[in-house]
Amino acid sequence: MQFPLPVTVLLGSLRYFLPVLFGLLAIQFGQDANWDLRNYHLYIPYAFLENRLGWDVAPSQVANFYNPLLYVPFYLGLRILPVKTMAFLIGFLQGANGLLLWKIGDRLLPPGLSGRSGLLMGVTLLGLTGALFLSELGTSFADTVLSLFVLGSLWLNLVVLDGFHTRKRSRTVFLVVGAGLLVGLAVGLKQPLAVYAVGLCSAFLLANLSWPTRVGLAFGFGCGVLLGISFTGGFWLLEMWNRYGNPLFPYFNDFFESEWGVAGSYRDERFLPRTLFDVLLFPFSFALAPLRTAEIAFRDFRIPLFAVLLLAAALHRLQASVRRLPGRAEQGMANSTLYFFAFCLLTFLVWLRLFAIGRYLVVAEMVAPLGILLLLMKSFGQSRGLFAAASAVALFLLCSTQPGNWGRVGWSSPFLEVAVPSLREPENTLVLLAGTDPQAYVIPFFPKEVRFLRIESYFIDAADTESRFARFMRQVVTTHQGPVFALYREYEKEAMSQALAAYGLQLDQSSPVELASSLEKPGNAPLLFAATRKK
Repeated sequence: MQFPLPVTVLLGSLRYFLPVLFGLLAIQFGQDANWDLRNYHLYIPYAFLENRLGWDVAPSQVANFYNPLLYVPFYLGLRILPVKTMAFLIGFLQGANGLLLWKIGDRLLPPGLSGRSGLLMGVTLLGLTGALFLSELGTSFADTVLSLFVLGSLWLNLVVLDGFHTRKRSRTVFLVVGAGLLVGLAVGLKQPLAVYAVGLCSAFLLANLSWPTRVGLAFGFGCGVLLGISFTGGFWLLEMWNRYGNPLFPYFNDFFESEWGVAGSYRDERFLPRTLFDVLLFPFSFALAPLRTAEIAFRDFRIPLFAVLLLAAALHRLQASVRRLPGRAEQGMANSTLYFFAFCLLTFLVWLRLFAIGRYLVVAEMVAPLGILLLLMKSFGQSRGLFAAASAVALFLLCSTQPGNWGRVGWSSPFLEVAVPSLREPENTLVLLAGTDPQAYVIPFFPKEVRFLRIESYFIDAADTESRFARFMRQVVTTHQGPVFALYREYEKEAMSQALAAYGLQLDQSSPVELASSLEKPGNAPLLFAATRKK
């Protein structure tokens, strides 16, 4: 099916409106109130700007030690812009992924393909309507903003491979290092994106080029990655090293053995597959068992369908090789197409080994529709059947997708208000936190002189007496002469009491004060603020 020229031009022009469309859609979705936002997206940029890293102790738990630079624009934006304007801007940036998805598709689809503009628009829209992508629309997660760097890097690498034999070597080096720099900038801001850096780099080793060339491209890309990481994350790695003797603190502390933490990896291993059977079935968790890869329910067949078609294509290629038959699977696969499939597969395998957390694979969800289309072309060629099959798949994906919900509330202005109690001696007040629920988002509303220590969380145990953080907090509590308060969720009162007991304290019998907040959904357990006394 070949569209008339005006329709082709119109479809090509519509992609430039995607950022605005998704900015408006972000407003329609409602105000973000996700768990991570309440735990650290607001607190760590505040602590960074107010130089509280050595004052408070881990109120955001493990996330307290993440690079705050990523969230500084978000925090400052909420202070100076209307909340809906911020949601629109985030959605605008997330919608800009569509421009890169189009450019990547434009690189990989044959120039004379029938209905090409319609197919390009289809894979672009399907890439922006996945369950994980929509769940993050307008939120503070940043996975689908940093994806711009990943997709930009992927596109540059495709450019490198497409014109490799006709381009000057100096130009190729510039492009491949630039591609590495892009994804390196993202990794420096958020370390889990390293899975894409590994996938993009190692995929060069499977290109149909000489081994010295493959290694050279991978090396140049890797140099760019390290350069990008140094720009956005180098200062923080150095800060963590100088403070705690572990540049990735607290992660991989079983290797770095910082005295500030226990000897452990601190990694979230809840979703990692345990057996080979789990590994083989894991792609289907996105559609059939989402709680195996996320804390919320959702449904999406993009990755499962892509995995099935990719496996079928690989088996067909293997069969053709064994029988010494040329077959379409072995004919004419461009280096850029081979690279794209290798990137998707290698990224998935690295992600599965390190995290298996669905949000961290959102870029793969975005490019999966394009991968599905490329694999359908292996079966249908460029016949009319391709457009019909692609349309059927698109309809199925749109109808079957169920986005997740990380937590949203009704719009409020300003974005966040917290009614904190009046303190008689803020400069001499200590507040202890316990439990694992997010609490740190209320800290910016207290007087800056108040000090916060999280004596128990999934970062540290109240019974710990070995790590330097544990010893430091016990010293602070023991020598403190002013009032000491406790901050906890109502349903975590028992955990708070046990943590206080380990420090020789107990909750005062007087009624605690509830901290009302615009980010709390109706029905949430109240966040309580209570006085303590010595046992």
